[in-house]
Amino acid sequence: MDRPLTRLQWLRDHARHEGAECLIWPFGKDDKGYGVVTTGRKRIRKAHNVMCELVNGPAPPGKPQASHSCGRGHLGCVHPGHLSWKSNSENQKDRRRHGTHLGAKGSRATLTLDQISEIRRLRGIETQESLARRFGVKYGCIQYWQSHDRPPAPPGQSRSAQARRALRNAS
Repeated sequence: MDRPLTRLQWLRDHARHEGAECLIWPFGKDDKGYGVVTTGRKRIRKAHNVMCELVNGPAPPGKPQASHSCGRGHLGCVHPGHLSWKSNSENQKDRRRHGTHLGAKGSRATLTLDQISEIRRLRGIETQESLARRFGVKYGCIQYWQSHDRPPAPPGQSRSAQARRALRNAS
C-alpha cells in the first residue's frame, strides 16, 4: 500500500510535467473522480489542490479554488499546467464553458418529482455517479437533490422568479 509520502513525492516529481495531455492521478480518487492524498482511509487533501499549491504557491486571497483549464478534474487530472487559482465565480464560469457545471444536460428543473424522490431514497444505497447515468444528469444534480429537502421549482421557472412572483402577489 502506498504511503502519503509516496503520493506527495509523486506530485513533487511531476510538478514540472509538460505536454498538452492531462496527467491523471494514479492513486485513490474520491466519489467524484478527483484524486486524493490519503492516510489509510482518511482523506487529507485533493491531489489537484496540492499540485496547484506546489506550482503556483498558496491560494491568494479571494481565489481559493484550484481550477482546471482542461475541464477534466473530475477525471483525476493533476497536470500542473492545467491548474490555476481562481475565485468560485471564475471556476463556475470555466465549468459552464467545459460543460461540467450542475446544470449541464439535465438541469435540476428537468427531473420529475418522482425522479427526485427516487434519487433521495437511494442516497447511500447507490452511488451518485450511477444515479447520474441512470437519470441522464451530472452527479452535481444528484448531489444537490440528495442534500436539499425543498421541492423543485416548476419546470421552466427559477426559484428567484418564484420569489418575485410571491412578493408581487403579497402586495
